[in-house]
Amino acid sequence: MPHTWEHLRLPEISIEKAKENIEKCLDYFEKNLVGYTSDGAVYNFAYNASTPELEDFALSKVSAIRTGGWLVLKDSMVNAIPVKEQPLRLGCWGHGPDFCDDYVEAEINKFLGTAGGWLILNLHGLDEEGWGPVHGDYLDNLFKRLVKIDKLSIQPTGEIVKQIGKK
Repeated sequence: MPHTWEHLRLPEISIEKAKENIEKCLDYFEKNLVGYTSDGAVYNFAYNASTPELEDFALSKVSAIRTGGWLVLKDSMVNAIPVKEQPLRLGCWGHGPDFCDDYVEAEINKFLGTAGGWLILNLHGLDEEGWGPVHGDYLDNLFKRLVKIDKLSIQPTGEIVKQIGKK
């Protein structure tokens, strides 16, 4: 899914430059990724940084946006289950720069203790790569454990967007 052209904090540059950055990314994806269309896409704001104006702009071009949870959610890290008629503004969290296995474990355990919803964790690497990576063995064991929970689904954000028929 698209994640900006230059990986800038878009709220820190001019609105014109930020919109250009979004459009350039979407245009490049459309022209160079077989099967990709912006309809149905989730625009992932770099650094989870957005503004209402940039969110509205992105939502005029894609089906959903993902940004910092503190910008779209109240009192919880859990997003509501999406409703087709509402703009899909998704909040997520990340942790870094070091390994985030303990962070992921704690957040998932908190989520499993709630009434439900949609937890979106923003992970940026595996083993020694990226910012806030997880260990591969931890991730394998986590998935093996979570797929055994009957009422839990683990899916990419874009797949959920497709299922509810956005755009």
